[in-house]
Amino acid sequence: MGEDGEPDEFEDKDQAGEHDSGESEDAGLTGPIDLSGFYAAFNPLQDYVRKQNAWIGKILAESAAVRMRPVLPRIVLDYPLIRMNAMTENLRRQMADLTGFNDMVRQALQPLGAAYRTPQWHGVFASLGDIINRLYPENLRDVTPNLDDLEKLLVDEGIPLMWVPGTQTVHALLEAPDAATRRRIIGRRWKGIVNDCEAVLEEVHHPAAQDARSFALDVVHALRAGHTSAAQALAANLLDSILQRHFDKAARIQLTKNDFKAKGIKFKLDDYKFKVACTFAPVWYAHARYFPQNGDPIPRTFGRHPSAHGVSRTQYSRINAVYALMLVTSVIKFFDTELPSRR
Repeated sequence: MGEDGEPDEFEDKDQAGEHDSGESEDAGLTGPIDLSGFYAAFNPLQDYVRKQNAWIGKILAESAAVRMRPVLPRIVLDYPLIRMNAMTENLRRQMADLTGFNDMVRQALQPLGAAYRTPQWHGVFASLGDIINRLYPENLRDVTPNLDDLEKLLVDEGIPLMWVPGTQTVHALLEAPDAATRRRIIGRRWKGIVNDCEAVLEEVHHPAAQDARSFALDVVHALRAGHTSAAQALAANLLDSILQRHFDKAARIQLTKNDFKAKGIKFKLDDYKFKVACTFAPVWYAHARYFPQNGDPIPRTFGRHPSAHGVSRTQYSRINAVYALMLVTSVIKFFDTELPSRR
């Protein structure tokens, strides 16, 4: 059954446990805006900001950055290929620290607290809704995961959440108690998730993303036909090709260098703007180091390197092919929304 019903079927043989994360590490993420004295008597807004926790500060900050025209631009990528120096500079700006914008937002909202009038608060709610709609893709708008949820699923477990899977599956993943349960959810709902990916890919219209879109739809068709190994191999290599096409070497290294096992260094969401962080954290996870010549065991979770250098029944499975399809779908849709229109 699809997204709105019961799970499609069980994935009995593939129930990998949680990713071994070692010691926890402080992600250094921006804290929530301190407006407690400002809207203490207005519970709905206070509850909303509390729910969003630290992410609301980042979301509001990014909105202020757009509205008040600071030096941080929306990511700009050359068409159809990325010039090395231009891409490096744009990515550096895209990754710029947003520290200080929380103060800007607080100062912008303070006049409302000094002279409260209902129409002004309606404007605040409308603005918050506009922010959510512009930053969250449609599948996340009704669930708006908080900071802890995003870090756990995107960084610690490598589950793509941007644009796919659908809202009901995202909700189930957020409600699940642990990584093993979330993996089983993806395994059981694989047909609905494949449908979700196909629907998103059908809405990719940018000319520079059409080749990638076509190959990703080949992954969809291969999975439905039961050719899971072919689907995983194509998705893994497609991911690498997309990154090669749109990023220079320095940018690729920054987004994919996963030294967590060796150095305990995590992908830090707060080092990037919202869409970049949420799209590429699972890409980073999928690039966990794997050196067969060093005797590294083949992982059961999807990985770019073991898909290329550790072909086996351990790495190749339907559930890993679904992870790979979600990942390339998310990345393709990111470029579809972020690449400038061809003039």
